[in-house]
Amino acid sequence: MRGRGVLMCAVVALHLFLLVSALESHRQNVLVLRKKWCNVDKKQSLPWMKLSAFLVQGSDARVRLRLRLKPLSANVTLRVEFNELAIRNFSTLVIQIGHHGNNTIWRKQLFDDHSRKIRICSCINKHLDVPREHVWELQCNCFMAQLGNTFHVAVYDFNRTLITHSYTVQCPPEDLVPVYNVTLDIFAKRFIVDTETGQKVNVRLCYQNHAVCNGFMSHEIDTDLNHTVTLNFPYLVPCLCVQMYYTVGDAKRHTTCPLKDKILPGGGDVLSSSSLKLYGRSNLKWKHLCPLAQFKPAVSLCWQHTRNHSQCISVQNSTLHMTDLKYNVSDVDKHAHMCLKFFLNGSHQVFCPFSSGDLSEWDVTVVPGSRCLYVQLSSSIPASFAAQLCVEEKGECVMKENVHTVQMEEGARDVVLTVPLQFFTSRLCVQVWRSEPALRGRRIICLDYTHRRWGLIVAASLALLVAITTVGILTYNLIKRQTSVWRSAQRKPILLVCSSDDTSHVSAVCALAYGLQEELRLDVRLAQWAQCGTQTSLAQLGPAPWLYGQCQQVHSVGGMVLIAWSPKAQQTFLKWRESEGGGKADKEQKDKVLLEEWSDKQGQRWAESESSITAPVFNASLISMWAGLQSERHGQGFGLVCFRGLSGTRTVVLVVAEASSETERMASSDSSETRQDVSSGTVR
Repeated sequence: MRGRGVLMCAVVALHLFLLVSALESHRQNVLVLRKKWCNVDKKQSLPWMKLSAFLVQGSDARVRLRLRLKPLSANVTLRVEFNELAIRNFSTLVIQIGHHGNNTIWRKQLFDDHSRKIRICSCINKHLDVPREHVWELQCNCFMAQLGNTFHVAVYDFNRTLITHSYTVQCPPEDLVPVYNVTLDIFAKRFIVDTETGQKVNVRLCYQNHAVCNGFMSHEIDTDLNHTVTLNFPYLVPCLCVQMYYTVGDAKRHTTCPLKDKILPGGGDVLSSSSLKLYGRSNLKWKHLCPLAQFKPAVSLCWQHTRNHSQCISVQNSTLHMTDLKYNVSDVDKHAHMCLKFFLNGSHQVFCPFSSGDLSEWDVTVVPGSRCLYVQLSSSIPASFAAQLCVEEKGECVMKENVHTVQMEEGARDVVLTVPLQFFTSRLCVQVWRSEPALRGRRIICLDYTHRRWGLIVAASLALLVAITTVGILTYNLIKRQTSVWRSAQRKPILLVCSSDDTSHVSAVCALAYGLQEELRLDVRLAQWAQCGTQTSLAQLGPAPWLYGQCQQVHSVGGMVLIAWSPKAQQTFLKWRESEGGGKADKEQKDKVLLEEWSDKQGQRWAESESSITAPVFNASLISMWAGLQSERHGQGFGLVCFRGLSGTRTVVLVVAEASSETERMASSDSSETRQDVSSGTVR
């Protein structure tokens, strides 16, 4: 008794739950009010009403009312009366504006003390430049009717009738199916289904396999709200169909297959939507969404270097044949990287059914050596193995050279097979297989030369960089040398003469010579450099002959002889000028004789004091300059240089003035021209 009571309570609770669920489902979405914008220019007769019905269950149907009218005022009550004439089913719905604003309304059915608040859904006016006005659109699923009965609906504003309409609920025959049209978008992988309004239908995708169309969950469509639906599908296969039927129980289903007998781009997704499963250790079964009888793919073995990689090198002479939708793989090498490649209608798909477990009976490792490859083999049973070089080309490994074999004796676990390398290429591989007991499928091991290749690339790049840098430096030096030679050829040579053995004076002259030669790229000739150099002309000829010869060479090409003046040279020159005498007629000859005698004495005096070439070279240059002043050249090609701190500028001016006074007597040109022939300069 106690058990029966518990059972009765459970049944009552279940009925109450179903009743509450039915009431809640009845209340949901029974009344929807939308506030829309309507074009003022378009003349519409308001109010406007449309009635329709859709089956719920059995012989019951729900009446759908769509009413369009102007917005209600705050003091206006709208009354909708429903009357099913055959059974005198009468119902009234009262609608009025809420008390706290215009965004809500209250609905109440006659003889019902409870009112329910309904929120008004507003739509945004997207055409702001067009004159528009507000319009209310009321949709109500509040009334029930039986199939075949006629009902009457009237809408009142107080006691004024706004609009009336009658509708008969049609009783569909058992074989009636929805009317719809399917459009295929083959590249976007979707169906666009267009249905007639006034019906509530179910639609779904399915795969037609013989008499059954198995597929996805169905979707319920209210055609009054949306008569067009888009169905996206994952795979483009010929057996994909669209199935549509009414929502009533045991409704007839209509199936349309737009892809049937169509040529699919790329062969479609027949292979990508299929699967391959291993049963035991010997059988592989290929499963597909469509009937397998219409597909006959070509299947062969391939070797995948890396798991989950799209590239799989085909193994030659390894075709598998299907029997009763199964493939016998009892004699196939079941390594994790041994896969099956399916070919169908120009497309292919790779399946690796052995990757889930370790089913291999032997293992191999390839180690590169000097001019050979060491193939290290290990096996759980005695067996014979073979290896052969191959080159990877266009998804296959083309065999090269001879086949090398090795026998693993009983009790042995490891053996090494040496494969000589007769050639080398970047895509060189070695294929290894078990020849006895024979297994189909060859393992293709390609050595990774990436790190070596990168090393060679880096080394070659560094060598190229060094070569380019070296060539650049050599080219720069060559151009610099050629430019220096050219500039030197363009610039006239300079013979620089020291007038004192004082260390500061000699250092200043050498610095001047170095600057003229390095900075200005001039051909500078200095007795001190000639004495220290490898040339022996100065030692062979002597200081004076060397100086005379250098003066002739420099003047012959338009060069200049620069005498670095010093206080000692100035004193010597003044003594020589004080000791000169005689008439003006014999002035030239007397100056020359006195200068030579003075030069000999001065040279002997400097020679006794110190062994230096400075004195004889200076004396010879002074004689040459004085002779040039007395000649037709008027001293052209000679110049005096003094250094601040060693000899003042006033001293040089004095010497130049003395030389000019002598030339005024001998030359017919004016004294200003003579002063321009003798150059004086100051080097800081």
